[in-house]
Formats: sequence, structure tokens, C-alpha cells
Amino acid sequence: MRKFFVTNGLLLLLSISHAATTGKLDDDTIVQLREGKIRGHILKSENGNDYYAFQEIPYAAPPVGENRLQLPKKVQPWNGILDTTKNTRVCYQNISKYSNLEIKEDCLYINVYTPLKPGSDLKKLPVLVWIHGGGYFAESSTYEYYGPKYIMDQGVVVVTFNYRLGPFGFATTDDSVIPANIGLKDQRFALEWVNENIQLFAGDPTQVTIVGESAGSFSVGLHVLGQLNNEKELFRAAIMQSGSPTGGIIQENPRESAFNCGRILDKNFASNETSDLLKILQGAPADSFLQACSEASGTVIEEEGPFSYAPLQSYMDGNFKKVPILMGFNSEEYIWSGIDPDIPVMAELDNNPEKVVPDLIHMSPENRKIAGQRLRKVYTKTSFQKDITAYCRWTSDNRMITPICKQAELIASEVPVYLYQFSYYGKLGQGPTDIVPGAGRVAHAEDLHYMWDDGSNSDLSKFPEEDGLTLHRFVKMWTNFVKYLNPTPEKDPLLNNVTWPTTNSETLLYLNFNDTLEVRENPRQFRDVKVILDSYMEPPYDYY
Repeated sequence: MRKFFVTNGLLLLLSISHAATTGKLDDDTIVQLREGKIRGHILKSENGNDYYAFQEIPYAAPPVGENRLQLPKKVQPWNGILDTTKNTRVCYQNISKYSNLEIKEDCLYINVYTPLKPGSDLKKLPVLVWIHGGGYFAESSTYEYYGPKYIMDQGVVVVTFNYRLGPFGFATTDDSVIPANIGLKDQRFALEWVNENIQLFAGDPTQVTIVGESAGSFSVGLHVLGQLNNEKELFRAAIMQSGSPTGGIIQENPRESAFNCGRILDKNFASNETSDLLKILQGAPADSFLQACSEASGTVIEEEGPFSYAPLQSYMDGNFKKVPILMGFNSEEYIWSGIDPDIPVMAELDNNPEKVVPDLIHMSPENRKIAGQRLRKVYTKTSFQKDITAYCRWTSDNRMITPICKQAELIASEVPVYLYQFSYYGKLGQGPTDIVPGAGRVAHAEDLHYMWDDGSNSDLSKFPEEDGLTLHRFVKMWTNFVKYLNPTPEKDPLLNNVTWPTTNSETLLYLNFNDTLEVRENPRQFRDVKVILDSYMEPPYDYY
């Protein structure tokens, strides 16, 4: 099997294709990092203001060859000026939509966007660090999908970055040979890079808010736990959009999956030694490794280290970083389950009530059946097969919304929590046009179109005025939180002069974000669901 091992320094020079050799010392787009100089470029915000973009700055050594399946390592210094004006690299994955981008194993790059001239003596700005979603097996941070032009007029610095996905980031033997949660540790490495370097881009390292959606939101919640005993203050607040680690995107048998992968790649592989397995996995071509090890995608609870905490138990015990959190969900995260219902699954839920209880909650078989019978009655008076709306709502709650509400309930007595439901359905969101009567309208990830410029929404004049208003409200409240730790620090006509209150464990107040902004309580009948689950669940309290 052909192996490809190159020293980090040489690989960096060969693979990045960024090198330039000269530049003016007074060039505003040149920044001196510890490892060398970089040159960015100037782009325009929505309001026509200049902002400085530095794209594909290497924040870790290329994770290839002997660095595959290993913890991120420091970048080697480079000569000349690195060209950081392009953003095309995507971490290795099997997603066809990236045909116009570069899917590379060498992908650990970070992007910085700042409205102030780098090196400015003006007051440093708060920082929004974005962690992209994609189920830990897909997506990226590229400008094509996460352009910050709508955020750049709000007086914050924006950072996005890639992290290893699928087996490249999450295959593990659950020991030091192939460490667990490498993708999460890439994220942490990127946060440390921000802490050390963001002041060079007019950002304040003491005013960082980490923000994520879907798997990115799961990650944010895990960093809130993982930051507990960290000496560095890597962030002061968090925003979690559509995901909580109490719900879990996990691998149940990661070591077994890793060895199965080795046997698929080499039919003669029969060793039980993880060091032998590592040689097989590091030597495989990237595409072969991806296809053979597709099961290895998801987090694990480690024996020790920053991600050794059981999420639910930690939040129950108050063992988490005490930072303000803005968190929530879209009004029907899994609306597709109602548009194109899975009839066999619906029948299984009706015939086996224990299946109605979330899989990751520990219960005795007897209690699981009782809880499932009670839980089904919360959603329907008949059956899921006869009530597609009930099935749709159960799926959204079970897979996404209930764990989010549970986390909010658990932490609301200890930190400020701003809870929301994003209910605005507009053309801009690009969601499904089909309606499930009685269900919400806004599907998973539609909120992203009201925050980022992804190319499809670059010209707001092509969309209804209400869509543009919703985007500006969304961006305003999110950046208010980044700046002031409060999404509505003062009365603002743009926001209908609403005051978004912090939630509490009793009523679970939340902002219903629609064409109006309305404070409500008890989202999605959560209290009815919670009473049942809490009555029957048993330790260990890992997930909800």
C-alpha cells in the first residue's frame, strides 16, 4: 500500500499554493503573524463599507501522512507573504455540491473578516467565531456559503474555520494512538489560534462568542463543558442554533468501527494492536479511507480530557463554563418527516411504544414502554400512522428540540439564557414549499439564510421586503449578543422595541421570532414531555 509522508514545512509550501514574495510594508492588507506574513484583500459590506478579508490562513499543520488521525500540530513558519485571498478548500467528504471547490485532506484553515484596518489603534472589536454544521461528516466554512457581508456593518470581527470531518476527524481507538474527537480538538485549536492572534485583526480576545448551527451547535455546547478546567479563557459567551450535546451525535462502538475499517482496507489485517491499525489507516488513499470508514462520524465521551464529560449529567450538576448563552431552534426542524413520512417507522412507533422514547435515554425496558405510551398521547389521540402531523412534530422534538429545551431548563438558574423559536417562513429561507397542517413551517438550517450571504441571497431586492427585514433583525440581535451579551440591550424600532427576557426553569420563556417578535412560554409542550421523561429515566444520565 503506497504511503505518502512529507515534512510539515515542505507540504505547507507545496500544498497551499499561496506564496508571494514581495509586498509593501504599509499595505493595509498585510498582517505579520508569528509564522510569517499574510496578505488579504478588501471586500464590501451590505452598506458598501470596506472590510478586510483574510482567507485560508493555516491554523494547524496539514493533517496528512503521519499527521492523519493525530491531534492538530502547530504550523511551520513560511517565507515570503502568504496569499490569503481565496477560500476554496473543503475538508475531505463525500458531498457532490462542492464540485466547484477543492475537497482536500489538507484543510485546516481559518478565515478572518474585520471591518477595521488590521493593526488599528482603535478600540478592539468583539469577535464572532462560527463553527459550521453538517453532522460531523459534511459542510465547510467557505465564503461561498458563509459570506459575512450582512454582519460586517455591525461592528464585530467574524471568524470561520474548517475542522476534520467523518473518519478523518472522528475515527478513534479510544486511546492515545488514535485519539477521540479529533475534529472537536481541531475546533479547540482554532479557538486557541483566535485567542493568540485576533488582536492583530482588530479583534478583542477577551470578547469572543462562539456560535454554531446543527453539529456546530452541538460542538458549542461541548466546548462550554470542555472549557470548564481550561486555563485560557477562549470565549465569554455562546450561541447555539438547532443543536444541543444533550441530544448527542455519537458513536456507540468507536473502537470496533475503527478496526472494522482496517479490515475493510486490508483483507489480511488481523492484528488487535492499535499501532498496527494506525499504519493501515494512515497509509490508505483518502478516498478509500473515507468510503471504508464512513461509520466513524460522531463524538464520544472520553476517559479524560476536555471532552470527558457526559453532557446531560454535567448540565444537571452545574459542571459547565458559566457564560451567557443564546440558544434555540427552528419551528419544525424535521418537517421533511411530515412531507415524506416513513410509513414503516410510523407503524413501528405505533406497535412498539418503547420506540417513542429517545434512544439515548437510559430506562428499564418496562419503564421505557410505559413512558412511550404516555409520550405518544402527548402528540396524538389516535396513532402516528393516522396523524402525520403528530409524527412530524415528534420527529422534530425527538431529534432536536427536546434536548435543546432540556439544556435551557437545566442551566437557566445559573447563567443568562436567551431561548428562541425561529418561526418566520419566507422565500429567503429556501425551505420546502409543502405544508404539514398543524406543524411549523421552518425546517432545519433555514435560519442560516437570514444570517450569512450564501450567494443565493446576495441581492435582497429580489425577495419580499419582510424577508429582508427578518434578516436584519436576526443579524442585529445576534451581533447585539456578541457585543453586549444581550440581544436587546435597548429599545430599537427595528426590533419592534421588544425586550427579550432571559428564560427560567419554570416557565421556559422564549422569543417566538416570526414577522412579529413575541415572548411566549413552554415551547412545543416541553413541560408535558419533560415530566414523562424525567419520571422514568435512570442513570447514567448521558443524553436526553
